[in-house]
Amino acid sequence: MKARKKVIQGGTSAGKTYAIIPILIDKALKESRLKITVVAETLPAVRDGAIDIFMNTMHDTNRWDDSCWRESPQFVYTFKRTKSRIQFKSFDSVGKSKSAGKRDVLFLNEANNIPFDIADALMIRSKETYIDFNPDAEFWAHTEVLKEPNSEFLLLTYEDNEALPPETLEDLLIKKEKAFFDVNAKDLFAESNIKNNYWANWWKVYGLGMTGSLSGTVFNNWSKIDNVPPDAHLLAYGLDWGFNPDPACLVAVYKWNGKLILDELIYRKGLVNSDLANIMRTLNLNMRVSIVADSAEPKSIEDLRQQGFYNVIPAVKGADSKRFGINKMQEYDILVTSRSTNAINEFQNYTWAKDRNGKETGEPIDGHDHAIDPFRYVVVKKLCYQGYTEVY
Repeated sequence: MKARKKVIQGGTSAGKTYAIIPILIDKALKESRLKITVVAETLPAVRDGAIDIFMNTMHDTNRWDDSCWRESPQFVYTFKRTKSRIQFKSFDSVGKSKSAGKRDVLFLNEANNIPFDIADALMIRSKETYIDFNPDAEFWAHTEVLKEPNSEFLLLTYEDNEALPPETLEDLLIKKEKAFFDVNAKDLFAESNIKNNYWANWWKVYGLGMTGSLSGTVFNNWSKIDNVPPDAHLLAYGLDWGFNPDPACLVAVYKWNGKLILDELIYRKGLVNSDLANIMRTLNLNMRVSIVADSAEPKSIEDLRQQGFYNVIPAVKGADSKRFGINKMQEYDILVTSRSTNAINEFQNYTWAKDRNGKETGEPIDGHDHAIDPFRYVVVKKLCYQGYTEVY
């Protein structure tokens, strides 16, 4: 791969990370004073994934030197002869990713778990980038990076892994048997050949490395739109508080031709209320329109009001309010602006929880809802409650 940004998509046991780590080691051994950064979603993910593979590779090739390794204040290995270093990190805010400075090589490991704003801040400060992931659903690598001219794509599967253990292959083929009536069918994914939809999608993603869709997604009534049409009616803004590890999120919600439009305005970690207010002032919000905020933080609502946002009002919450709001949202066709990359990722990954028998519980799994929640606050407040008085 020759492009500046290398997107490596693949199934499970395809050897993506096991192939990229030796390339980084080779670069560090051959070139002087390189700064190479390996990033995953969290430090435990870095430690159990990339660091483990790096250490094993170094030991297996008789290159490991304890004196070159440092774990505090960061995980970093410095090669004695070339003075090149490989550091292993995670970032929970855009600010921290920016302050980490520039680097020669960046490796975003399991990149679909890394928010785009953090990834983008790292990539723009890197001469060369490797991106790997299992394609559970389309995300920013597809919608943003691969649309850039100096990028390229590589698809890998377990069949590309010459060192695949036989027991792993056995488990993979068992899952294929669960998915299809005829595992050798020419049209494997023909509806008549699918034995189980969950395992068919699993095989598509983890067996064949193809972009799939998560089983049990909450919303199947959404699609992307380039921009907000000029004749769309702004219903309200929705605001969900966050700091760390959850981001604060502000969305604008419109109604247009009987459909709802979500436009993501803020999606950032580490914001105190004064930071949030300062960013909101730069957005030139329509101050005649309500900002429906999570009612769990009345003190924060009052804080924003005292900073001039008199139109902030509490969301309606109560017993089963989340399910009630989701039901209402499912009544509409939902359009998400193409720039709302985090919201798009959430709609692709927001799924129903399942019990130990694999049955859906009727409750969504928390985590992929930081933009969806404020969207829901607006829908419930504006479209479900008669007699609600608009601010203007």
